[in-house]
Amino acid sequence: MDARLSTSRRRGSTVGFPTIRVGEGVATLIVPDLGRPKIENVDRARSQAPVFYNPRQKLNRDSAVLALGVLQKRLSRPVIACEPMCGTGARGIRLALEVGGVKRVVLGDLNPLAVKLAAENASLNGVSNIVDVRLIEANTLLSLHAKPHQRFDYIDIDPYGTPTPFLDAAVRACRRGGLLALTATDMAPLCGVNPKACLRKYGGRPLRTRYCHELALRLVAGAIVSSAARHESAARFAFSYAADHYVRLYARLERGAIQADRCLEGLGYVIHCFNCSNRKASPQVAALKSTTCEICGSEMRVAGPLWLGDLAETSFCEDMLKLSERSLISVNRRLMDIIRLVHGEIGFSPGFYNVDMLCSKLGMPSMASGEVLTALKEAGFKLTMSHIDKRGIKTDATVSDLEGIFSSIFTGKGGGGNVP
Repeated sequence: MDARLSTSRRRGSTVGFPTIRVGEGVATLIVPDLGRPKIENVDRARSQAPVFYNPRQKLNRDSAVLALGVLQKRLSRPVIACEPMCGTGARGIRLALEVGGVKRVVLGDLNPLAVKLAAENASLNGVSNIVDVRLIEANTLLSLHAKPHQRFDYIDIDPYGTPTPFLDAAVRACRRGGLLALTATDMAPLCGVNPKACLRKYGGRPLRTRYCHELALRLVAGAIVSSAARHESAARFAFSYAADHYVRLYARLERGAIQADRCLEGLGYVIHCFNCSNRKASPQVAALKSTTCEICGSEMRVAGPLWLGDLAETSFCEDMLKLSERSLISVNRRLMDIIRLVHGEIGFSPGFYNVDMLCSKLGMPSMASGEVLTALKEAGFKLTMSHIDKRGIKTDATVSDLEGIFSSIFTGKGGGGNVP
C-alpha cells in the first residue's frame, strides 16, 4: 500500500462512518476504514465505501503535485486549481500543502459525505483558508468558471471510468497557458476489449496489441485535442504515462484557431499487422481502408484516429525531476523511473516491440534486453525502453530489421543459422 497507514482507527467520526488516518506526502488524511477485506475484495470494498479513496493512486497524486509545481514556477504567479470530483480531498489538500504559490484550490463533489470529509481533511491540515469545498456536480462547477477572469490555472479530472463527459467543460474553464490533467481508468474499451464503447467515448478505434496501453494514451490524447479544438484551443502534452489500471495525461492549453488547426494535424492512425507485428503510423484517412502488409502480405488493422505526436515535453519532464529533488516525492522511485523513461520516449513513433514476444515468434530462447539494445546501437538504430513494458523497446528499426538482429544474436551464441 502506497499511503502510510497509522494504527489508530476512529469509530464514530464526525462524518458518520468509521474512518482511519493515513499519511500521504505531507498531509494527514481521514479516509473510510475498510476493515480487513480479503486481498481479492479490496477494490470492491473501496468502490462501495461511503467516500472513495484509493491509496494505490498515490503515484497519480504525486505526479499532480510535481506537474502543478512546474506550472506555478513557469507562470511565476499565484495559481488557482480545481478538482471537481474530489472524494476525500486528498489531491487538492496535497496541492495546497506541497505546491508553493497556490492561491486557492476549489474542490467539488456530488456526494455530501465526500464534501463533509474533504472539508474535515482541509481543516485537519490547516488549509481551510485556501481549500474551498463545494457540494456540486462536476460539469456545473466547471461551467460556472468558464468566463474570462474566473478560469482555473489547473484542472484535475480523475473520475471512475472515462473523463470524456467532462472534457468540454474543463477546456472552457481552463485559462490560456493552464494545465488540464486527466485520468482514464476504463482500460477495457481503450485496450480493445470493447471497441464499440471506445469509439463512442473517445471517437477512435482501439487495437488489442502488446502496446495497447500506449494506444490507450494516444486515444485519450486524441479526444483531448479534438475537444480543445472545438473551443479554438490547442492541447500540448507536457507529460503522460500509463500505469497499473489507468492512463494519465497533462495537457497545456493554448488559445487560438490557428494553433488548434495545427494541433489537429497531429491526429492520425496506427496500422498493425497481427501476423508479423509490422506497424506504421499514418496521418491519412486512407489508412482506414484495408491495408496489405508489405512484409508478409496479411491484412493490417487500424487504430484511431488518435494522437501520433509526442506525449510529453523534454523540458517539462526535466523540470519535474528537478522539482522532485526538493520534495518528499523523490522517494517515489517508481514515479521517478516513469518520468525518466517517458523523457526518453520523446521523438519516437507510436508503439514498441516486446523482446520476449519477438523471440517466441522466431522460435528462439528469450534474450536479455541489454544485448538487444547493444546490437541495435551497433547497427545504427535509435532506441529507448518503454515506460509501459519492462521488456518493451521503442526503436526506428522495422520488424524485419529486428528479426535480423535477433537472429544474429542467436547465431552468435551458437544457436544455429536456421531460424524459422
